[in-house]
Amino acid sequence: MLGLPESTGYPAIIILTISGSYPSPQRPPPANPPKSTRRPLLDWARAWRLEHWWIAVLAVAFVVVAVACLDGRVHLYSGDVGDGANRLVLYSTIAEALAALLALLVTATLVATQLATQTFTPRVVRYRIRDPWLWGAIVVFSLGILSSLVGIARSGSLHFHTAWQQRQPDLVLMLALASLAYTGPFTLAMLRSMESQSFIAWLLKIREYQGVEDFMRNAINQGLSGELGIAILLLRLHAHAAIATAQGNPGSATTFAKFGVRLGRYAATKKDPESFGLALSYLTFMTTDCTHMMFRAAADVFNEAVVNLHTIAEETFGR
Repeated sequence: MLGLPESTGYPAIIILTISGSYPSPQRPPPANPPKSTRRPLLDWARAWRLEHWWIAVLAVAFVVVAVACLDGRVHLYSGDVGDGANRLVLYSTIAEALAALLALLVTATLVATQLATQTFTPRVVRYRIRDPWLWGAIVVFSLGILSSLVGIARSGSLHFHTAWQQRQPDLVLMLALASLAYTGPFTLAMLRSMESQSFIAWLLKIREYQGVEDFMRNAINQGLSGELGIAILLLRLHAHAAIATAQGNPGSATTFAKFGVRLGRYAATKKDPESFGLALSYLTFMTTDCTHMMFRAAADVFNEAVVNLHTIAEETFGR
């Protein structure tokens, strides 16, 4: 029986696997497992969030309007005078407005990244650099600005009434409207990316385990047991998938077992029994999980880690 203080709110965990005996699964896996009924396209669609559907609708609308404008059936702009002065004002206004809005979005992103590095880990900077939403904003706004600048440069052309010159204002307006519409899903995605769950999921996806460990240690230092619990839950799901993919390879199990031991040892040095209990429950769950998946070698690895943490708990917290 592990003697964790009752004040932690976590019941003592009975170590059933020290002797090396594991609970037998209720039934063995079938000789011919059923084929997967997962539908990749359906799973991909379900994974989409509001901002993704927003972008999809905008993309379809942009293509439809662009085709109609190029075909000459729709004109978004019809305010020319003989010398094209109205166009020059239009292009200048759009270029200045888009440049100012892009600078505002980038500045807000940098401020949010700086705050996130203090809350999570400095690896947030790498996360933001690879953020497709940020690069999408830069590309969309840059296209709108460049099209406006090209329009300004060609506003004095002698071939003012060519087909391209007549359609260019429509293109500039479409890109400007697309840039403005992009700010909605961009803002939503930016706010969502600041959630700890999204950040940890991204770190696990790219197997940046050191970043996950930094986040967990920071959560222990700040007493954020809720954030630590979310991170451990995501780690548990990720470890289950990784070990199942590796067919119970002990090397894969060792990576996640050592992770739990380091986390528990750090919680013990901070005299934090609640965080220590979370680390121990993670290793205990993985031991049982690997046993149920019939990965005995991987279960042995996690069982050894549980015993290691049990020893650390006795030395730190006593019986």
